[in-house]
Amino acid sequence: MKKWICMIVMVFCTVLLLAGCKDAGNSTTEVVELPEHSIYMYYIDNSTYELATVIYELDTSQSSRKNIARIIETMFGETLNAQSNLIADSMKVIQCSYDEDERQAHIMVNVANELNDQYVEVLAKAALTKTLCQLEYVDSVQFEIYDSSTMMAEGTTLETYDETSFVDAEQEGGYLQKGVITIYFANETGDMLLEYDKAVEITNNASLEQLVMESLITGPLREGYYQTMPDGTTIKKISIKDGVCYVDLSSEFNNTLDTCKDMVTIYSVVNSLCELPTINKVQFLINGEKQEFYRETIPFDGMFEYQDEIIESEDTEEEI
Repeated sequence: MKKWICMIVMVFCTVLLLAGCKDAGNSTTEVVELPEHSIYMYYIDNSTYELATVIYELDTSQSSRKNIARIIETMFGETLNAQSNLIADSMKVIQCSYDEDERQAHIMVNVANELNDQYVEVLAKAALTKTLCQLEYVDSVQFEIYDSSTMMAEGTTLETYDETSFVDAEQEGGYLQKGVITIYFANETGDMLLEYDKAVEITNNASLEQLVMESLITGPLREGYYQTMPDGTTIKKISIKDGVCYVDLSSEFNNTLDTCKDMVTIYSVVNSLCELPTINKVQFLINGEKQEFYRETIPFDGMFEYQDEIIESEDTEEEI
């Protein structure tokens, strides 16, 4: 089922007025010796769309919770380092907290942003995670993500990152975000779907929905899971608007697949895409056109929603 988790926030952010940036006018990406009780605060350079840093001085008289609150407030401020703050433009902070037992900072954000740029959103998560994980009492950062543009009633979704979650891949054009997508393949008899968690790296070159479809076309890499996409199927175009994912596939998608039923093929796509927080429905197109029936039997020109009745319950492990 769609993985929404509503979480009771333990401690609200303490609103503080002091920004706490030291020498904010002198940004740097070079490794220099930090003053005592200081960390690097990461931000997005709006001229290069890369991460840069300023030196941030911690207030040792404040508690860990209040220091986290000050850092987050500063990073979500309107400006940082005399530039437009792309972190604040990519998401809006709603509230934050700190779990001392889990050594985890928790940030609730609204991602219905003005930029509508997924790569900037990835950079914002990287900047916040890389900044907060320098604190000796923070091992991970959890984002509770709410997207008001989709008006989803189910709640929010959780994403947790640590200092190893983001890899600097400048030779490939930016930062890679490591994550796990949930997709669905057929069971052995081909009459039900099995949940399959796959580790992926996300860059600015491919959207999450693109990665989902490419993973379905590639097929499963573990035993016990079976292909649902007919051989030769390609993605013509894929886009999202108002919570609907429009999937334009090649005519090979109509080919018969002996290993699974037609509904299993359709809902492997629908359920996999609807696991993404920005998608609630799927509209299929074949070579750019709506098709009245799928394989002459299943009405196919309307929108499809997530169905859990077709999923067989089975524990899966993350792909390495």
